Amino acid sequence: MENNRKKRAKPLPALPLPRKAAAAIREVPLVVGQKKVPAELAPVLKKTLQNVGPDIVADISQVFAPLRKRFAAQLEGCSIAEAFTRLSEIETSILNENPTFAATVPVVLERTNTRKSELIASGVLIRIVDRTFLLTAAHVTDQQNNGELLIPGGRGFMPLSGSFSSMRLPPSGKRSDDKLDVAYFWLDDNCVVNLDSRCRVLERPDVSLEAEPTRRTTYTFAGFPWRRGKTRGQSIETDFNTFSGFEAKQSEYDELGLTRSRHIAVRFHRKRTFSSRHKKVVHSPHPSGMSGGGVYVWSEESLDAWPIRLPLIGIATDFVPEKSLLIATRLCIFIQCIFHNQPDLAVIAGG
Repeated sequence: MENNRKKRAKPLPALPLPRKAAAAIREVPLVVGQKKVPAELAPVLKKTLQNVGPDIVADISQVFAPLRKRFAAQLEGCSIAEAFTRLSEIETSILNENPTFAATVPVVLERTNTRKSELIASGVLIRIVDRTFLLTAAHVTDQQNNGELLIPGGRGFMPLSGSFSSMRLPPSGKRSDDKLDVAYFWLDDNCVVNLDSRCRVLERPDVSLEAEPTRRTTYTFAGFPWRRGKTRGQSIETDFNTFSGFEAKQSEYDELGLTRSRHIAVRFHRKRTFSSRHKKVVHSPHPSGMSGGGVYVWSEESLDAWPIRLPLIGIATDFVPEKSLLIATRLCIFIQCIFHNQPDLAVIAGG
C-alpha cells in the first residue's frame, strides 16, 4: 500500500539567524559548509564580519580553538544547523555550571527614611591573602547617602560592615564623569563569617589581572537587574542574569574616552539578544542593577581546562544604550586601588 501522507518537515533550528538562512542550513552537512558557505548564509556571515571586525573574529576563533577541539567528535556527521545548536547547548551548559558566578551577589539598599529595602545593584566577593573584599561600582556605594547597603547573609540580607573606600568624585562633581567608578569594602570578620553559604569568595586562581589582553574575546557580564527583583514584605526576590558578547572595536573605546588597559567594552543589543535558555532571539531585561557585578572572560586558558571555570576579569560599571555597549573597569584597576590603600597587603601578596 502506498503511503500518500507527506513527511512533516523538521522544525526550523532555533538559531540567531534570519529565518531564510536558518532554513537553508538545516540539511547542509557541516563538512560541506566548511568547504563552501551556503549562499543564504554568506551575507549573514559577511555582515557579522563587518560589524565585529575581521581581527576580532580571528582572535575569537583562536581563543575558542580548545573548545572546538574538545567537542569535535560530537559534531561529526552533523548538519550546520545541528552544529550551531550543539555549540549553543555547550555554551549554555558552561554558563549554567560555571562556579565562579557564585561570587557575584545582589546589593540591597535599606532606605533610612522609609526602612524599606530594594535591590539596587550587584557586587563581587574576592579574597586577597587573608582579607575578604566586596568589589562594586562607586555610583552604587554613593547610595549610602540614602540608607544602608546590604548583602546576602545566613539569615537574610545583612549590613555591609568593614572598611570602605571609593574613587573621589571628578572635578565636575558628577559620578557619571568618573571613568573608573571603583569602590570596595574590606569586610570585617563578622561579616565574612555570616555570609550566605551559597556565596563564593574568589581566590587568586579564579581571577585574571591581565591589563590589556593580546586577543579580543567574549565576555560575560553577571549580576542582578533590579527590574527583575521583587519585594514581598521583608523578603526580596532576586533574579541572577548573564549577558555575553564580543568585545568592541578600538574605535568604540576611543569614542567613549576609554582604554583597553583599564576598561572592557562589550556589545549588547537588548532588542535582539539570542537567549540560550529560550532558544530564540529575545528582548533582554534592562541591565540596571548589573552595576558592580562580575565580568568573566572566555580566555584560551580557561577553555583549555575541564570543567571550565571562567575567571573574573572586571566589574560592571555602565550601559551605554545609544552605542549598545556594556562597560566594565578591569579587575587590575581595583587591585591597584586596594594595594595603594593597603601597602602592607601589597607586600604580602607580592604586588
